[in-house]
Amino acid sequence: MPTILSKVDKLYLLTIGAVGLCLIIKYYRRKRFEQKKRTSGYLECHSLDDFENLAKEILLPHRFNYFNYQVGYGCTYQTSREYFNRHLKIIPKVLTDVSEMSLQTTIFGHIYSNPIIIAPTAFHRLAHYDGEWGTAQGATNAESIYIYNWSLSTVSVNDVLKTKGPKWLHVYLSSSKALLEQCILLAEQQSFKAIVVTCDHPHERVQSIHKAAFIRATERKQDKTLKEILYTPNTNIARLKADERLDDHTPNEKLTWKEFQWLRTLTKLPIICKGILSVDDAKLALEYGADGIVVSNHGGRQVDSGLSAIECLKDIVEFVNGRCEVFVDSGIRTGTDVLKCLALGAKGVLIGRPILYGLACGGHNGVEAVLNLLKQELMYDMASCGLKRIEQINERILYKYRQ
Repeated sequence: MPTILSKVDKLYLLTIGAVGLCLIIKYYRRKRFEQKKRTSGYLECHSLDDFENLAKEILLPHRFNYFNYQVGYGCTYQTSREYFNRHLKIIPKVLTDVSEMSLQTTIFGHIYSNPIIIAPTAFHRLAHYDGEWGTAQGATNAESIYIYNWSLSTVSVNDVLKTKGPKWLHVYLSSSKALLEQCILLAEQQSFKAIVVTCDHPHERVQSIHKAAFIRATERKQDKTLKEILYTPNTNIARLKADERLDDHTPNEKLTWKEFQWLRTLTKLPIICKGILSVDDAKLALEYGADGIVVSNHGGRQVDSGLSAIECLKDIVEFVNGRCEVFVDSGIRTGTDVLKCLALGAKGVLIGRPILYGLACGGHNGVEAVLNLLKQELMYDMASCGLKRIEQINERILYKYRQ
């Protein structure tokens, strides 16, 4: 005989069904909300801190921590922010015609739309599946230079070169000579306008911390696509194999300026030495043929209690005295920061982590949004100082900048 349900049983089943339906609806609403954050959340970001906070929500912890890593207690990074905020005060200039403004600048004889440059960083597909292509496309849309990290790119150079924007090529001096020769030849045959060489990476501190976290995430099935994402097609290396390194180009404790000098002999393209913080090293960079210097503390990832790059910038600019171009990175988070760097003599500024956060938040649109935000802030501050062109910016807009 068929079972006859009582009114209580029917009510119970209806209640269970309604609760289940509510949970299902809630689940899919949350999924749609999360998807919206991943695709268009960047539209609600009004500062680089907003991009960072949204990226932290979107990315798996081990991925975000790799990008956000600061050595030790993070003192080096905090020193950078404190110097920008406490020691560099801007003097406005009122009632000046700033109706026609331009961020155009000339670097190594080439005219660029603005002095905001994407720094060389690794493993962009950790942030977004489009990876370095997305970064390159965002740079193209924002008319900014992209420094492409050939060795640690998760997208092939051929795909990246399908984007049309200006590019410089980044290499590690500790790569094999055969690989470096291959990179230089590529740069000369393609559209790269300069070579950027990282010189401040003598140890495996970052590698030793993050590879273990990545392997744990894979073993625990917390990140099923991680092995695929960490493949670097230009070098044909799967970075999460037990016998491979995340950064196989390091360490090489035997590197000296002689290797830099050898690289100089391979090309007539401008070569930029990245990682200089002292006049002594700036002097050596010039002696061994550098056309440019990036004053940088590697984003506070190499040594704790280090100097801030912005603090060292003016001394190096004064020492160089026009003999090479000087750039700066590390801790730049607003267009106001950009203005201060240019006022102290930098030819351009490099932006690292915020680009990756923008990529995480919206792919190439997020990268473009980060760059456009910095450009807009820079133009607002230039207008407040009565400046219409980049070449008008100098230290006179800073009040007692050395105090």
